[in-house]
Amino acid sequence: MGDQSGVRVLFLVLYIAVLAGCGGTTEPQSERAPITDVSYLTADVWNDGQAEVAFYQVERTRDQYGRSNQQRFVVGTYLVKHRFRPTAMTKATDGTGTPAFKYAFFYELDSGSYQYKRNWVVNARQNDLRPFKHSFTSFDWCSNQYREMAFPPDGRVEVRMRSDDYGNRRTSFSSRPQSYPPAELPLLIRGLDFGRSDTLRFHVTVADSAEHVPAKAVRLGRDSLDIAAGTVPAERIAVSYESPVPSLIGEVTDSVETYWRGIGAQRRLLRVNAESGRYQMELVEHVRSPYWKENIWTRLARVSERP
Repeated sequence: MGDQSGVRVLFLVLYIAVLAGCGGTTEPQSERAPITDVSYLTADVWNDGQAEVAFYQVERTRDQYGRSNQQRFVVGTYLVKHRFRPTAMTKATDGTGTPAFKYAFFYELDSGSYQYKRNWVVNARQNDLRPFKHSFTSFDWCSNQYREMAFPPDGRVEVRMRSDDYGNRRTSFSSRPQSYPPAELPLLIRGLDFGRSDTLRFHVTVADSAEHVPAKAVRLGRDSLDIAAGTVPAERIAVSYESPVPSLIGEVTDSVETYWRGIGAQRRLLRVNAESGRYQMELVEHVRSPYWKENIWTRLARVSERP
């Protein structure tokens, strides 16, 4: 009887150990494998003390209300390396903090009496693009608006929204590995590493629905792309979403978008097309500049006004 009891105890201990080992994560190993290219993200080009400033032409067939309406406007972006302090959720100016990228996307458009000013800023860890903070500001003649997703080290996504007309909100939900806010997608696509597979999976963090929408990027091959700056070689990448997510370009995404990124050290974003043709964005001009102390407008040939 004692021997049988000992066997049962041993079996129970082993069973619990197996469950503990299996229960450490619910994600398959393939989803936990790195999807970004650390050699690209930490290359010397980002250490030159300058920022990439790039301008794009957006064309879309539906406006911000979802109505059939042709719109055409210029978008500005910048990408710069700096140091970020995750505990304070702000830039570190004293030499401490974590190496990070700051990516901004901004534009202005008119719609009758209304004027829309929109700005997105993302801070992400340099070596793997894990998000730190995603913020959005807008002015539309009705109201100012501020929205934020913060990704603190404790594993939550903290959501804040403040507005005069559109309500105020503060909540949180669980984060997920390899889930990225919508405004980080242009930077993420540039940083994807297709060295081991032509198909990479990730998620998009959506604040309003407190969910992580599954997405997939597939490298389709190389193209020769004609843009305003000339004919350039590019990689073509199809990005599909299980359900539409917020879009910087088209308000909400199509189920499939095609990205073209440049070949070379900087992998510059060249073009984005919606599968339906509802919206597209194409590079017009770019410079590397310490824009905080240099007037870039004297260096530009095809862009003459601020977005």
